[in-house]
Amino acid sequence: MKWTAIWSDTAQKQLDKLPPEDIKRILLKTDDVVADPFSYLERLTNNNLYKFRVGMYRVIVNVANNNLVLHMIKVKKRSRVYD
Repeated sequence: MKWTAIWSDTAQKQLDKLPPEDIKRILLKTDDVVADPFSYLERLTNNNLYKFRVGMYRVIVNVANNNLVLHMIKVKKRSRVYD
């Protein structure tokens, strides 16, 4: 079975606003995360969500283990993603 990445509307809008080279880097890293999620994902403190890093950006992810789905919730710079 293979994991699947699903982007929320909010995350997709945030991704679309980024520079093209950053979008490319984030999507390439997302492919790596989908191939082996728990090698890249770090659990957020006091939360059921996870994150992975791409340069100065963070992608916040909700993991649905029973369905093998990674829901991408937010994409923002590190300084603003946890607000």
